[in-house]
This record gives sequence, C-alpha cells and structure tokens, in this order.
Amino acid sequence: MIDWMCRYFFWFLLYSFLGWVTETLLYMLRDRKVVKRGFLFGPVCPIYGFACCICVLILYGRIDNPVLLFLAGMGITTALEYATHFVMEKVFHAMWWDYSNRRFNIKGRIYLKGCLFFGVLILLEIKVIQPAFVMLTDMIPPTALRWICFALYTVLLLDVATMVSDLKGTAFALKSLQNEMLTAAQERVDQTGEQLDNAKKAVMESEVYRRIKENPWITRFKKKYPDFTFKKYKYILDAIKDPPQENKGRTDITLYGTAETLPSAEQPEPEGKKAKKKKTAAKKKSGKNPDAKKTAKKKKKKKHK
Repeated sequence: MIDWMCRYFFWFLLYSFLGWVTETLLYMLRDRKVVKRGFLFGPVCPIYGFACCICVLILYGRIDNPVLLFLAGMGITTALEYATHFVMEKVFHAMWWDYSNRRFNIKGRIYLKGCLFFGVLILLEIKVIQPAFVMLTDMIPPTALRWICFALYTVLLLDVATMVSDLKGTAFALKSLQNEMLTAAQERVDQTGEQLDNAKKAVMESEVYRRIKENPWITRFKKKYPDFTFKKYKYILDAIKDPPQENKGRTDITLYGTAETLPSAEQPEPEGKKAKKKKTAAKKKSGKNPDAKKTAKKKKKKKHK
C-alpha cells in the first residue's frame, strides 16, 4: 500500500511540474511576458498533478480507443478545473485564472478551447507519457523511492504553508526573491523579442525576399486577383486563436498569476496615504502648490498686525 501511494505521489509531482512548464511556456510565447503560474512558489501546478493522476486511475489500461480517451479525459479535467476554481474562489476570495473574456465560457471558470486542449493532453498522457513514467518508477528501488517521496513531500508541505502565510501578508521576503527572478527572466524575454524583430526586418530587406516577391508566378496571381488579401480571412484566424475579448473579464475579484500581479516585497501602503499622494500629485501637475494658500494667509495676518 505504501509503495503504491509513493508511486502515485511521485507521478503527481512529475505531472505538476510538467503542467507548470507547459503553462509558463504557452503564456511566454503568447504574450512575451514571464507570468507566474500556479498558486505555490515552487515550479508546480498541483491541479495538473491531480487531474493526470485521476485520469491514470480511471483510464490507464482500461480504454484503448483514442476518441473515447479524448472525450473521457476532457470531461474529467473540465469538471476538476471547474470545481477547483469554485473552491479556491470561495476559500481565498481570489482567482488564479479567468476565462470570462473568452467565448463559450461558463462563469469564467472553464471555456471550450481549454477543454479541447486538456482532452488532447490527456490522450497524450495515457498513450505516451504514463508508460514512460512507469518505466522510470520501476527503475528506482522501493526504499529509495520512499525517501525521495518523503523529501519532496516535506518541501511541498513547506511551500503550501508559505503560500498560506503569504496570503495573510507575512512572506514578503520570499516574494521579493521571486520578483527579482521573474524580472530577470522578463529582461531575457524582451531581449529575445528584440532579436526576433531584428531578424524579421533583416529577412524583409534581404535579396532573397525581394526575388520571391518579384517572382513571375506571384505577379501573375496579383494581376489576376488584384483584390485578394489575407485580411479578408482574418476573422477565421481570430476564431482559431481565440484572443481574449476586451472589457469582458471579471472585475469583482482579484486575479493572480498575471503579468500585472507580479509579487512585490514592499508592504502595501494604507488607502489613506495613497489617496493623499494622488491628490498632491494631481495638484502639482495642475501647477498648484498645496501649501500656497496657507503661506498666503500667514502673510496677510502679519500685515494686519
């Protein structure tokens, strides 16, 4: 029984790490921004671990039909994602993902494109990844696997405890370290984006691109179909990409795990001080000195005396 539990706990951590890597890369490629995914500080997304382990328990070795595997995996992961969002929203009064600005969403907790994506991932998991994980686990002696799982369990427990204390506002130092790491990574991403733009510009200005553009087949096609443009079919590409729709996201609750909510180690200022600072800044911009009236009154009183 203990060996069985250790095997599944080890798989849970592997799938949690793979989920974190997948989400981080997807958001980095889409937005060119480093985004903190998951609610723990470590590189794990436990929801992926839970979903994959449940699918292994229910589906692995029982269903061979790829279509049935896709549908069953999509149903299990969608239900788990919805339930996880609901519970975390009620417990922490915050949310770590929001799909309310996507089409075909249900209360911002799940949406169609994500469900299809998870179905494909579960199909890949059952057919390819899980057999490899089974081979890897069989190579580790049972005693060594127990010690590895005990050490990883201790680290995960500390991470959960730190996360809970952070939500209460007592882990600012750790958030500062995390912020510095994400900022450094963001600088790397910006540099990579600049290099890609320069490479694109060089290709556009190259002799090869000019020759391709002046190819007789292309010029004939342009003459025959002068009104043809790919922009006419842009709505098809937008439907496939499914970009977030503006002004349709939820605003009634805090959304963590976005580039706008990178952790900060500084203590949050009271609302009263923030309001005073905003007022003084607005007066300075308008050319008014907030203390000018007081000094003028004092001068008048001295003249009267």
